[in-house]
Amino acid sequence: MMSFILLIAHIIQDKMIVHEKYIYTKRATVAEVVNNASSQRFLKDSLMDKNPPYRQPFIQVKMSPLNFRIIGLTTEVMPGVYLVQLNSQYPVERLQRTFFHELVHVYQMHNGMLKEGMGLVFWMGQLSTWQQPWGERAWEIHAEKWTDEMFVPNEPICE
Repeated sequence: MMSFILLIAHIIQDKMIVHEKYIYTKRATVAEVVNNASSQRFLKDSLMDKNPPYRQPFIQVKMSPLNFRIIGLTTEVMPGVYLVQLNSQYPVERLQRTFFHELVHVYQMHNGMLKEGMGLVFWMGQLSTWQQPWGERAWEIHAEKWTDEMFVPNEPICE
């Protein structure tokens, strides 16, 4: 993550100059995060339905101030409409991988593998629970497996 220091001079009444130091850390943008060929291939090959009735999902990606322990979060806002939130506190390289992982969740929801609502969650038609630790949730294991198999880091689609 790129950081730089910004020095600002303040002149006070007795003409002394006092320097205050501010550290600015560049935050990743949505454009930088989605600029990965692996993610674009997954969108094209797995989420863009080429057969009738052409049910392609609408995916809104947003940088959000999520809890530091949460890097990404996908929500089905309404049928076929998904919000992917990414934690703006993480570097672009980590967010690119997380974005791919979240696209797998879009795939799972859009194809009826993962359904949630009213505090319940169903994976492949079986009732499950959010109380399971993250690494033991079947839909997370599936998303991590696909991400490990298909995501290639630092594979930009354009400069």
